[in-house]
Amino acid sequence: MSKRYTYSGLTGLFEESIKKAEELAKLSPEKLSYKPSDKVWCTGEIVQHLVRFNELYLRFIDKAISKSDNPTTDQPDFYPGFLIRMFISFLNPPYKMKIKTLNRMEPLLTEAKDYQTDIEELIRQNKEIISRINEAETSHLDLKKIKGKNSVFKIRMSLTEFILIWHSHQKRHFWQAEKTLELAG
Repeated sequence: MSKRYTYSGLTGLFEESIKKAEELAKLSPEKLSYKPSDKVWCTGEIVQHLVRFNELYLRFIDKAISKSDNPTTDQPDFYPGFLIRMFISFLNPPYKMKIKTLNRMEPLLTEAKDYQTDIEELIRQNKEIISRINEAETSHLDLKKIKGKNSVFKIRMSLTEFILIWHSHQKRHFWQAEKTLELAG
């Protein structure tokens, strides 16, 4: 059986992400730029990747809501479908297999960059998704029934699935950043 979420359960996921991003904001530019090897992103590049991905998902979510007839529910009980559930479990750390990143989601070239602006943007995006979920709650929108096209995976997904993939993707990369920072000492 799939884990089920309420509106507040979904916002709680992103409140945790904000806390993690705020912890990153306390780090020195040297720690944020530390790369254990040429094949590994530094923590700042991980943040940049998340910002690029999140911006894309905000557009997907906004488009799905704008094209929807806005079905409502009095019993918020949101969960992903079977295939998305499997993908989410694959994303969740600790992961054993890397996934090739799409070129358009690669971090920007950044030598000796101060990543604070990127971290601030990551926090803003997480506040944005919390705002969207709160608006959905106010309107009693059924996040299972509102669907949109994910142009990355070429499938239709519910808002619940967009939101949970966003969260799992962030969770994966926050874990990756932790591992990189452990190596930085």
